[in-house]
Amino acid sequence: MPSLLDVLDTAVNHHMAGRLDAAERLYRTVLALEPAMAQALDLLGVAEAQRGRAAEAAVRLGRALRLLPDSAAVRGHLGGALRAANRPEQAVAVLRPALPLDPAHAEVAAHYGAALHTLDRAEDAFRWLWRAHRLHPGDPDTLVNLGTVLRDLRAFRDAEVCLAAALARRPDDAAAHLALAVTRLVQGDFTGGWPEFEWRWRRLPSPPWSGDALPPDTTLLLHGEQGFGDAIQFARYAPLAAARGGRVVLEVQPLLVRLMRSLGPEIRVVPRADDGAPPPHDRHCPLMSLPLAFGTTPETIPVTVPYLRADAADVARWRAWLDERCGNGRDLRVGLVWAGNPCHRNDRNRSLPATALAPLLAVPGVRFVSLQTGAARADLPALPRPPGGPILDPIDGVRDFADTAAILETLDLLITVDTAVVHLAGALGRPAWLLLPRVPDWRWLLDRSDSPWYPTLRLFRQARAGDRAGVTATVAAVLRALAARQERAPSPARPNDGH
Repeated sequence: MPSLLDVLDTAVNHHMAGRLDAAERLYRTVLALEPAMAQALDLLGVAEAQRGRAAEAAVRLGRALRLLPDSAAVRGHLGGALRAANRPEQAVAVLRPALPLDPAHAEVAAHYGAALHTLDRAEDAFRWLWRAHRLHPGDPDTLVNLGTVLRDLRAFRDAEVCLAAALARRPDDAAAHLALAVTRLVQGDFTGGWPEFEWRWRRLPSPPWSGDALPPDTTLLLHGEQGFGDAIQFARYAPLAAARGGRVVLEVQPLLVRLMRSLGPEIRVVPRADDGAPPPHDRHCPLMSLPLAFGTTPETIPVTVPYLRADAADVARWRAWLDERCGNGRDLRVGLVWAGNPCHRNDRNRSLPATALAPLLAVPGVRFVSLQTGAARADLPALPRPPGGPILDPIDGVRDFADTAAILETLDLLITVDTAVVHLAGALGRPAWLLLPRVPDWRWLLDRSDSPWYPTLRLFRQARAGDRAGVTATVAAVLRALAARQERAPSPARPNDGH
């Protein structure tokens, strides 16, 4: 009968050969007989992390670390799992003690650098990732992370060198292609960026569409494969696709269906099925591939707004709701959103704590309306009462994005972080101010206060990483001036440009 060490050795051989099912099964066999075998706990955690089960892996590797607290390797594995589970602060705390334990451990340095990058400490991240690269030259994962950090430090040429080196070693590495896409897109290089951006999505069995003319009996499926904001931003292309012939079906999340039907009668809008099965079609194109299909450059973005519209009856209903609570006063009516989806990979940098709103809420002559959804909405009761009256919260009556669109039509201005509602305001042609981190999403480009995607947006950017207070202070000052201008305007004028 084989010993536990023999079984463990067989499991390791399976693991090294990429047979993760067999390796995991044998690791569990060992642990059923010897639950405190640290090596088996460590290796099972590594296998779980490799299979995308980062949270489970972190639990397993935490047990291994309690047994082997001085193991740099176990700390490296746990730090990597915590980073993959979007817990970078914990990853840094686990990895920091590992650095003096084994200064030549490339994996520890790489995970430490990547975790620091997630915490918006790009310069520190670069130092550790460069160290990892020198310790293990040519590692594709380290090269991708190093290229991403260099991009955020605006060393774009060096970033492309790193990403090209990663792709030379792993030509089908989607993460490297996407990092290269963002590196180019954020600089406005749409021609070089859109083809690389195609690595983001899983293809359907039907033939893809790349912008060619379609016969009348052909059904083209346009499908949103990412978030609400992405679908809203790129829905502008649906009428252009319909003009190329054929029948256009637009598949989106159910909460977007009513809103998207305002695109026009030539677009048939359907909700995404729960099982993910697409509706019948002949050709397909993801919404975020439409800029490539139409050869979009910054100068040729379809920028006519509004391209989405709120239902008139919904607008009347929400206007009555707002008038009942605000009266017919001259105060500005300003929507607020301070947090996006907490599961977003960059949420810690793009969202604001509710307390950061204090300078805005102190501006007189403003009636604030919260459009915040999700867990961050719970912070609303703790916010200070603005001079213009309590913050209004209509969200309990909001059924979908069509309702949110109707509310935006009743407001003078939206102030928001980078989340779906800013795309909605832009698509409606409503004035909006967007608060951005120092390293923005690629679509907002660099160092400009306007957006080529939405003519009614005004962008406020951090001067340095983490400078939320500076941005909110600037926005508060501009809002104060706008409210004062509104107070001086002849009644019943209301601002309509948000500038």
